[in-house]
Amino acid sequence: MSEAASQLSDTLRAPLPDAFDRLTDADHTELDRLLQQAMTRRRANLDAAIGSSLDFVPRLMRPAVKKALGL
Repeated sequence: MSEAASQLSDTLRAPLPDAFDRLTDADHTELDRLLQQAMTRRRANLDAAIGSSLDFVPRLMRPAVKKALGL
């Protein structure tokens, strides 16, 4: 397995399907970059959603809610 394929597998946290053997290193690198970018956007969207949802919690209860959510 090439370095690029290994990196993609690590990012996916799963072994690559057999069909990925037919891809070039450049393809593996681009897929890894796109996956990392999507994960970053997802994390930012989730953080924003959590932040905006706390607006509905009364201010005095927010510390307890954050602690319960592990934030």
